Amino acid sequence: MSFKIITGTLSADVATSGTFTVSYPTGTNAGHYAESVSHQFVVNQNIYSYPAGFSLTFGSSNITVTNNGTGTWSSGSSYTLQTELIGVTQYTDVDSGFQPANTTRPIVLETVLGTPAAASSTYLAASQSVAAAGAATLSATSLDVPRNVVAAWTTSAKITVKGTDVYGVALSESMASAGTSFTGKKAFKTITSITSDTSITGFTAGTGSVLGLPFYLPAAGSVLGEIVSNSKAGTAGTFVAGVSGSVATSTTGDVRGTYAPNGGVSGTDSYIIIAACPDAGFKGVAQA
Repeated sequence: MSFKIITGTLSADVATSGTFTVSYPTGTNAGHYAESVSHQFVVNQNIYSYPAGFSLTFGSSNITVTNNGTGTWSSGSSYTLQTELIGVTQYTDVDSGFQPANTTRPIVLETVLGTPAAASSTYLAASQSVAAAGAATLSATSLDVPRNVVAAWTTSAKITVKGTDVYGVALSESMASAGTSFTGKKAFKTITSITSDTSITGFTAGTGSVLGLPFYLPAAGSVLGEIVSNSKAGTAGTFVAGVSGSVATSTTGDVRGTYAPNGGVSGTDSYIIIAACPDAGFKGVAQA
């Protein structure tokens, strides 16, 4: 990756949720930061990471910096903003030494997702009653591959799923509003618990057809190819980019991104994804 450094002095206090603007580094504009994630900001001898400590909005003429922390950045303080440009480094031809303008070298990854089992609505929990603030009895806690959780029940309620991702990091997912079914957006590798805020009956939980990606996908357009059972897919599946520009919560999507094969997971097909990653060392924002 490569960076542009912006320095300056704050002309006014910047409280939590407050903002100030900076000019783009020479030769750059909003398009140069379309997939960038590894920004840092230093002020008052504190180092803030993006997006938990601060966020950036890339406008048409300048960059807006927002204080996402709990303290005020004081007027008169010197600051340093390190902005990441997409890609590894500017491309240089080894024979001629020529550097084409505005080019970088992304890492191309081939990710083998294996042959996941077909989705099962009862793989995690057979039909049962769950008390308010109680936990369902799970018949399985480990998923074959990182994938989403689905559930259904009677009586409107909110459920919360807790577990770990492919790297063993704890995460949770809950419903934004009450209902009688749940189709998760996050990829779980293990399940710790599934709880309900209301007493429910006929509760079942299982696996969906949304598969988790082990790398950060900045945009669906970064996918270069999709191979299903050793051949090109006739109809492409659906890719959802990882959470970007905000802190992950229990109701946001997957921090790295997901892939849903066209027609769902068959249980017999294998899946390989080829994608260009401008920052292959980024795991996604912190799990919630």
